[in-house]
Amino acid sequence: MDKYLLIILTMLSVGMVFAVMRTPPSLELFYGQLAGALIIIIYSTIKKRRTQPRAKRR
Repeated sequence: MDKYLLIILTMLSVGMVFAVMRTPPSLELFYGQLAGALIIIIYSTIKKRRTQPRAKRR
């Protein structure tokens, strides 16, 4: 995973904790940050699969 994506993912994770700890909890903020984290994970997985050389079938 790119270091920039890892930093953004860390910030989103910390933001999720703050969103849940508020009184009352801000669920919109939590789910928005959760969606952002999932998008980053999916993007990095797809990028990693495209850059790896494909195994030859024999």
